[in-house]
Order: sequence, then C-alpha cells, then structure tokens
Amino acid sequence: MSNIERAKADDLGVKISGSAKTGHTIKLAHQNAVCQIFGTPDEMQANALLSHCLKPLKADEASDEHPGNDERGFMLSVIRDMAPRDPVERMLAVQMAATHVATIRSARWLANTQNIPQVQAHYSGFNKLARTFAAQVEALRKHRTGGEQRVVVQHVNVSDGGKAIVGNVSTGGSAGDE
Repeated sequence: MSNIERAKADDLGVKISGSAKTGHTIKLAHQNAVCQIFGTPDEMQANALLSHCLKPLKADEASDEHPGNDERGFMLSVIRDMAPRDPVERMLAVQMAATHVATIRSARWLANTQNIPQVQAHYSGFNKLARTFAAQVEALRKHRTGGEQRVVVQHVNVSDGGKAIVGNVSTGGSAGDE
C-alpha cells in the first residue's frame, strides 16, 4: 500500500483488508468511523451499508491480492464526501458509488473489445450505466432541494423607439440620482 493509500485509509478511519473469499477484515481508527462515513448514528445501518458497498464489487475489485484494482476505499471515500443526511441519501450514495464503479468497469471492457458485437454490447451497458448515474445525481439534487425548481421567465415588449433594460433593476432612488 502506498503512502497516499495509507493516508486516505487513515482519513476515512476505516481500513478494509482481506477478500470475499477469505473474508473482509475491518479495522477502525475510532469506534464510530463507519457511522461517520455514512452520516448516521445507527451502527447497524452503517454496517449494513458497508456490506452493501462490498456486494457489487468483483472479486479483484475487493481484494488485497489486486491493490491496483481495489475499489473498497474509493467507494467509502466518495460516500463520505457526499455527506448523506438521511436514510434515502445514504442508500442513494451507496448506489451511486456502485454505479460509478460499474460504469468505469464497463468503459474498461469497451476499451478492450475485439469485434463489433462486443462493442455494441459494452457500449449499450456503458451508456445505460452513465444515464443511470446522471439520473441518480438528479434524484439526489431533487431530494436535497425538496424537488423545488426555480425558473424565471420574463417577457418584454418594446415598441418602436422604446428602450429596454435587461437584467435586475432596483428602484427606490431619489429623483436627484438620475
């Protein structure tokens, strides 16, 4: 493990080692490190979400045997940085991290295709995953803003010889300000 990887693991307060085959070992820098990553005081929920992060990863993406391919720390750091605020955001953050990893995996497969049917299959999968991620980002935005969208539509009619000002206009100045 490089110094950068060690520093990031220390920043998370969690270090995962092992593999799906041998079992994962979770070492915590402090008792509530996993809870802090997922933004919940509920240890059971945080541990379940950690387990959910590991399930979609391929064997070589969640193993000490393939450190260059290990996505476990990445997924946790992304979720921590998303700072989920409630259970919906926590579950969506896990899905988004998994979707991103799957998208990159699909892009790698697409880059290594050998024939047209493979290109078509991998392009289709990549495209669907990229669209899913965009939809997840939008779902998170809507959830965080309560679905509120603000659109300001302005229509201005200017007659021949008239003048229009486009922009924010404040009134209330005195007549001597002209």
